[in-house]
Amino acid sequence: MAGRRRSTAELTRDRRRIADLYLAGWTQAAIGEEIGLSQQTVSLDLKALQREWLASSLIDFDTAKSKELAKVDRLEREYWTAWEASKLDKETQVTEKVSSNEDLRNKAQIRREGQVGNPSFLSGVQWCIERRCKILGIDAPTKQDVTSKGEKLIIHWGRDDRDRD
Repeated sequence: MAGRRRSTAELTRDRRRIADLYLAGWTQAAIGEEIGLSQQTVSLDLKALQREWLASSLIDFDTAKSKELAKVDRLEREYWTAWEASKLDKETQVTEKVSSNEDLRNKAQIRREGQVGNPSFLSGVQWCIERRCKILGIDAPTKQDVTSKGEKLIIHWGRDDRDRD
């Protein structure tokens, strides 16, 4: 098969087998022997597979990000709805039996009580906003000090400086 061009079906079949063997730890030479291809062809197919895997992982990452953002958006809408509902007047219906001159009647009364709103729903909205910013990478990096065994590790956006005590 080394001298002729492979069909699309053969190429797909070979790359699938190459991927399986490569991920199982086989060397390029051993894969070539097993499939009947040269090591150079296996190497080229692996490079193509790695490009596909990278493109696929980027797409999958973007898809996962979009899915999580949609969940956060839905949750935020629920928090806003709950917040608005928590501000509505609370209504309580009270029914009592009243008797007057051998006449028994039910007296109904509705009490309305103003509400200020449940702040835990606004905390939920705030969490959604913070989570969205984190997913999108909008937040600025934070400086973290880590102390271990007499040395202080200060992390600055991917760089580390060690201060020895």
